[in-house]
Amino acid sequence: KTPLAALTMYQEIIEGEPDNPKTVKEFSGKIGIALKRMEQLIQSMLKITRLDSGNILFEKSNCHMSELISLSINELATRAENENKKILIEGNAEQQLVCDLEWTSEAIGNIIKNALDHVRPGGVIQIIWERTPAIFRIFISDNGSGIAPEDIHHIFKRFYRSKHSLDTQGVGLGLPLAKSIIEGQGGFISVQSEVNEGTIFTISFLTEL
Repeated sequence: KTPLAALTMYQEIIEGEPDNPKTVKEFSGKIGIALKRMEQLIQSMLKITRLDSGNILFEKSNCHMSELISLSINELATRAENENKKILIEGNAEQQLVCDLEWTSEAIGNIIKNALDHVRPGGVIQIIWERTPAIFRIFISDNGSGIAPEDIHHIFKRFYRSKHSLDTQGVGLGLPLAKSIIEGQGGFISVQSEVNEGTIFTISFLTEL
């Protein structure tokens, strides 16, 4: 169900029971959530449009991984706790990655958000990174529902929604936006997954001398 369709339905329910305070309160709250989703959708579309048109100038600098990951999970840690899900971090916090801090943290955050959508309560999302002389890799893995073979080649397409994800949040822009951000900085993003086993996203950047 799209945010707009949800808004229309909630409004009709409220209009049908204007004298029922409980109903009005419940669906007013749902309207607020739908409006927030619409705002996020519009913002994501604007960002992708700017990336496509080349209007984004990435401001690269030496970013400490501790700061990059902290910024990435800043708004997701509370959600994970509320849903009884864990975000585990493993890596040398002092290692540095040459990237745009704000944009790259958004890309990583979108992947983590996708993982939260697909792991059950008690599930774990793990963030690990490694640096070699040639490449810097960030691995974001989860033990969630995984991606069906027929879907895995489409997950970076805009607005793509698998028939297996009807009960999850999102509108299908988080992963395409992450891909555009990473590739816009000369990086690569790939995914491996097994149904009912979990998923691993790998973000790779060539090491800059």
